[in-house]
Amino acid sequence: MEALVTLLFFLLYLLKLDVKLTWLFWPLADIFNSVVAALFLLIVSLFAVIIKTNHGTLAGGVLGLVLLVLCVVDAVVLFMKISISRPRERNTPAK
Repeated sequence: MEALVTLLFFLLYLLKLDVKLTWLFWPLADIFNSVVAALFLLIVSLFAVIIKTNHGTLAGGVLGLVLLVLCVVDAVVLFMKISISRPRERNTPAK
């Protein structure tokens, strides 16, 4: 499910639909998606590392923890790019 949501965000930005659909602040929704993915990866990876029934499960848990760090970095970078105190930029050029 999380991979599908991430793919939809990728297509949204690729097709520049975020400019046309202005009813939602898309960077904030992307941050929320990164935080949810990080929480999901934390739970699944910790279970995989704790259980470690074989080497593949342990390797998958470690890879999940690496992906967790990448999701957190993504959320922090996106949060730094947007600022609540700074005015939002215009999507259309001024006439």
